[in-house]
Amino acid sequence: MDYALILSGGIGSRFWPLSRKSMPKQFLKVTATGQSCLQMTIRRIQPLVPNKNIYISTTRAYSKRILSQIKGLGIPSGNIILEPSPLNTLPAICLSTWLIYRGDPQANILVLPSDHYIKDRKKFYKVIKILKQVSGKGFFTLIGIAPIRPHTGYGYIVTGKKIGKGVFQVSRYIEKPDLTHAKKLLNVKKVYWNSGIFCFRADTLLGLVRRHNPRLYKQIIRIKSLKDLGPAWKNIKPISIDYGILEKSRGLAMVKGSFYWRDLGSWDAFCDISPKDRKNNITWANCLNLETSQTLIFSQDPKKLIATIGLKDMVIIDTPDSLLICRKDKTQEIKKLVAKLKDK
Repeated sequence: MDYALILSGGIGSRFWPLSRKSMPKQFLKVTATGQSCLQMTIRRIQPLVPNKNIYISTTRAYSKRILSQIKGLGIPSGNIILEPSPLNTLPAICLSTWLIYRGDPQANILVLPSDHYIKDRKKFYKVIKILKQVSGKGFFTLIGIAPIRPHTGYGYIVTGKKIGKGVFQVSRYIEKPDLTHAKKLLNVKKVYWNSGIFCFRADTLLGLVRRHNPRLYKQIIRIKSLKDLGPAWKNIKPISIDYGILEKSRGLAMVKGSFYWRDLGSWDAFCDISPKDRKNNITWANCLNLETSQTLIFSQDPKKLIATIGLKDMVIIDTPDSLLICRKDKTQEIKKLVAKLKDK
């Protein structure tokens, strides 16, 4: 049977200062739809997976906010899997997979981040159908997106043998390369960005974890229900699925994504999806621009006037307690800035 697992436990540090630990990006309404990123994700997958099989992975700190977000969407509250603390994506996915597997050993699980912007739903559903077919054959399957520029915030998929229409074996996976490496990868044929959307049989994922992360596997299989999660969770180290599985495994397949996709994890992605004026400025604020172009100006205070002169390729984000000003090509460095704030 098919299941969907939506990851909604991150804090979205690259989307600071709008995204905060208390209100991360998946709960924000940053598009014209009037829905949060999480709500858009749920509605997008509901035509493919019954509500009873849609699960949400998050942390206890966000339990009330999740319940508020899913009100009226038909998702059972018992399908919210609460981690005691965030330990990155691999422990979260492994825990949810294990709990689903205990109830259905034949489970085929589709994993979706909660912060994506996707257009062309018909194309998206067609790709998901192929993704599930390939994963049903025992492959851990990813959706690859054709890159449009060198990007240091994504994983890169180097494809190998073609095994179907738009389907390839993965010969190598590189997680978040530096800018020099990212530029070189764009010159390699058949290279794609990792969309972060995965599909696998539950036993396939658990087998990969057992092989590549035996300590994590040993702790996860101790868990019989969320009630006895605490003791095992304390012995698990944080690790992403990218470093813990994708860079190590050779049993991967990729389906080419033919739909419009952006990961709303950073301001450069927000710029991609936002309407622009004749000088390619994006203004979510009361602003006055003189000789400014290709610049994002966002403010949470509609009464405050923001004036710019002669700017180009800049990002200005104004919130009640913080102001971010940076070049567009430096938006991936915001995560480092947030880390410094935590240290202080």
